[in-house]
Amino acid sequence: MKRIVTYLMAVLVLGGCVSSGRKAAMRAGLDSINAVNRSGLPFTVADVKPYVEFFDDHGTPNDRLLAHYLLGLAYYDHGEAPMALQCYQEALDYADTTATDCDYAQLSRVYAQMGEIFYDQGLYRQELLFQQNAKKYAWLGKDTLAALINYEKEYLAYSRLGNTDSVIFILEDVAKKYEQYGYPTDAAIAFGAILRTLVDRGEYKKAKDYMDRYESESGRFNHRGDIESGREIFYKTKGLYYFYNNIADSAEYYFRKELRDGKDFNNQNAAAMGLALLYHRLHQPDSASKYAIYAYAMNDSMYAQQATETVERMQSMYDYSRNQELAKKKTKEAQQNRDKWLLTLTLFFGFVVTVSVWAYRIVRKRREGLELYMQSLEELKELRMEKDALSQHQEEYSQILLEKDKKIKDMEQRVEKYGKLFYFKMANAERCLLESPTYRKYEKMAIHGQRLMEEDWTKLRALILEFLPGFDDFLATHLHEMKTHECRIIMLLRLHFKAVDITGMIGMSKSQVSQSCTEIMRKIFHRKGSSKELSAKLNKIF
Repeated sequence: MKRIVTYLMAVLVLGGCVSSGRKAAMRAGLDSINAVNRSGLPFTVADVKPYVEFFDDHGTPNDRLLAHYLLGLAYYDHGEAPMALQCYQEALDYADTTATDCDYAQLSRVYAQMGEIFYDQGLYRQELLFQQNAKKYAWLGKDTLAALINYEKEYLAYSRLGNTDSVIFILEDVAKKYEQYGYPTDAAIAFGAILRTLVDRGEYKKAKDYMDRYESESGRFNHRGDIESGREIFYKTKGLYYFYNNIADSAEYYFRKELRDGKDFNNQNAAAMGLALLYHRLHQPDSASKYAIYAYAMNDSMYAQQATETVERMQSMYDYSRNQELAKKKTKEAQQNRDKWLLTLTLFFGFVVTVSVWAYRIVRKRREGLELYMQSLEELKELRMEKDALSQHQEEYSQILLEKDKKIKDMEQRVEKYGKLFYFKMANAERCLLESPTYRKYEKMAIHGQRLMEEDWTKLRALILEFLPGFDDFLATHLHEMKTHECRIIMLLRLHFKAVDITGMIGMSKSQVSQSCTEIMRKIFHRKGSSKELSAKLNKIF
C-alpha cells in the first residue's frame, strides 16, 4: 500500500513539474504577444492558444488574466464577438482581486474591451457598467491616464441614452481631473466634446470659454485656425454658436468652411442645414430652398452609408462562416466542451435578451426586431450543435447532415436579415422606407392612378425584404392561402397605400378591393373586418 501511494505521488509531482527555463520561455512569449498588441500589429488565435493552455495549468492568476485577455482580442479581431466575450469573462474569473500583486491595470483593460463590445451592440447601460469597472481598477492599478480615459468614455453612453445632464457633468469633471493630473491637452479635448451640447442648451458663455480652450490647447488646429482633417464637424458647432447669437456673417463663414473642407456626407449635410437655417432667417428663400434640398439629398446618402457601415460592423463581430469552419475541424473538442460552451452562450444571450426587453418597452418596434434577431441566433446555434453531434455518425446520418446544412444556410440568411434590421434600428426602418427613392416612385404612380406592371411588383417585394423582413416572412408563410391579387393588396396596404390608391395600382374597382380585404381577413386572421382593420393589423408586422 505504501509503495502504491509513493508511486502515485511521484507521478503527480513529475506530471505537474515544469522547469523554470520552460516557464520563463513561455512567459517571454506571452509578453512578446502583448507587446505586439500594444504596437497595434495583428496576431491570431493560434498564436495565443498555446500560452493559454500552458498558463491555465502552470501560471499565476495574473498570467491567466493576460493570456485569456489576449485570446479574447484575437477572437474579436477575427469577427467572433461571443468567443471574445467568453474569453474576457474567463480572464475576469481568473483574476484574484484579493491578492496584493493583482494586476489591476490589466483587469481594467479587460473591462474596457467588454464595454466597447456592448457599446457597439447598442447596449449602452451595460457599456456604462463595464466602463465604470474599467475606471475603478485603473485607479487601483495606479494607471491615472487610463482611469480618466475610461471615465471620459462614459459620456458616450449617456449621450446615446439622451441624458445631457450627465454628459455635461462627466466632461466638465474629467476635464478638471485631466488638468489636476497634468494632462492639459486631454482636458481641452474633453471641453471640445461638450461644445455642441452646450450650444443646443443655450449656454453660450460657457460654450465660448470652452471653445477658446479647445482651439488653443487641444493640438487639433494649425496656425491658421483650421481643425485637423476628419473633425470638420466642429465648424457646424461654431457656426451654430454665431447663428444663435445673431452674428450672421461669422455663422455663414463657418457653415461654408465646413461645406468646403468636410467632404463626407455628414459634413455636407450639416453645413447645408446650417446655411438653410441662416438664409431662412435672413429672408432669402431661394438660397434657403437650395441648401435645404441639398441637405435633404445628403441626408439620404448619409443614412445609406450608415446602414452599410452598420451591416459591415455587425458582420465583423459575427463571422458565422468562420465559426462553422472551426466547428467542422474540431468536432471532438467541441463535443467535450459542449456543456460549458452552451452554458456560456445561454448566459450571454439570456443577459442580452433580459436587458433588451427592458429597454425596448420604451421603443416597442425595436424590441420586436431584437427578439427576432436573438431568436434567429439561438436557432442557428442549436442547428450547429445538432450537426456537430450528427457528424460523429457520418455514414448513418449523411442525409440528415445535408438537411442540417440547408437549414443552417437558411438560418444564417435570416440572422443577417434580422441583424441588419436590429442594428439599423426599427424606429428608423419605417421612416427610411417612406423616404427611399423606390417608395417615392410608386407613391407618385399611386397619385396619378397608374397601374403597376409585373416588374413593379418584383421591386415592391424587394423593398419589403430590405426594410420589413418580418413582413416578408409573413408573406412567404401565407402565399399558398391567397390569390395573386390578394397578396398584392396586402403588400400595398402594408406600404401605407390607401384603398382608393390600390384600385388604380392593381386595376380593380373599389368594391372588388373591399371584398378582397374581407376575404383576406377571413383567410389569415379568421375574423370579419374592413380594409382599415386589415391595414391596422398588417402595420404591426415588421
